[in-house]
Amino acid sequence: MNSPVKIALLSVRVTFGLFLLAWAVKKIVDTEGTSGIFAKFYGIEGLGASSSMIAGGLQIAVSVAIILGLFKTVSYGAGLLIHGVSTVSTASHILMPLAEGSNLLFMAGLPIMGAILGLFLARHEDTLLSLDSALGRGNAATVGA
Repeated sequence: MNSPVKIALLSVRVTFGLFLLAWAVKKIVDTEGTSGIFAKFYGIEGLGASSSMIAGGLQIAVSVAIILGLFKTVSYGAGLLIHGVSTVSTASHILMPLAEGSNLLFMAGLPIMGAILGLFLARHEDTLLSLDSALGRGNAATVGA
């Protein structure tokens, strides 16, 4: 029988991977919108369509690796970094969620940040339906472990 912890880690892994995947696909199908987001939140003006699609493609690779539980240290770390940068870039909305012009929905990034940090820290315990575990790589295969 699987422990509640392993089920919880699987749940966080799959839902976080799907969350990142949705944003990755948006980068590919809405390059103009992505350019606007990069300009407003990251200070990167004039992000081209090809750059947006490359970023989306790389994020799809990370998302799929997370969902599959593959290369956990690298993929979970990359997911944590992607979401961490996104969370920091919206800090003004998070710190003042009810201020005029702010958006309360940015607060949703905080529990996601906590969940992915927990997943990263417990990555060695995340074995349920993990491709690394199925391939017999377990803890030894995680880069930087």
